[in-house]
Amino acid sequence: MKFKLIAEISLALLRARLKQTMVAAFGVTFSITMFITLLSFMGGLNDLLDNLILNRTPHIKLFNEISASSIQPIAKSKAYAGAYHFVNHIKPKNDLLEIRNSEAIIKA
Repeated sequence: MKFKLIAEISLALLRARLKQTMVAAFGVTFSITMFITLLSFMGGLNDLLDNLILNRTPHIKLFNEISASSIQPIAKSKAYAGAYHFVNHIKPKNDLLEIRNSEAIIKA
């Protein structure tokens, strides 16, 4: 192949149609830019509408409030009858954090 001849022909055609080539290049660049912008806008709008319509903040919160029992097991022992008893952690180790009597709450 004669690469010199091919290069001369391509350069001559590019020079002859420089205005058309520049318009085509600008059109392709502008189209791709607008496509990316439109995709970004639609993605953001979709997220905004999801957050507005399907708000993730509940209107009612049901939870099982854990509190320390009034009589601690250590208070029942006679060995510690006159001592002070401090509760450091009130989370029960064997109980699951679930709502008790949920059917009655739902019915109410």
